[in-house]
Amino acid sequence: MTGPVENDVYQFSALPWITFTHISHTDFGNKEKAQPIFDWGKYHEREGKFMMPFAVQVHHAFVDGIHIGKLADKLQRYLDEV
Repeated sequence: MTGPVENDVYQFSALPWITFTHISHTDFGNKEKAQPIFDWGKYHEREGKFMMPFAVQVHHAFVDGIHIGKLADKLQRYLDEV
């Protein structure tokens, strides 16, 4: 990319070969790079349930914790139905 990222761009990364508990992307506070970053990894079984790591990194000036909680609830409901 040669210019600033548009407001409707999101970064998704699939890491299906690893499971993780945390992912952090280095961010230097660049106001041009405020798009959300989503990562998911290898699913595994724990206590009879399938688990899939999912990480979200957002700029706190644009997204509040309540929004991430709502996203997590929707994802959980979807995955429970699958």
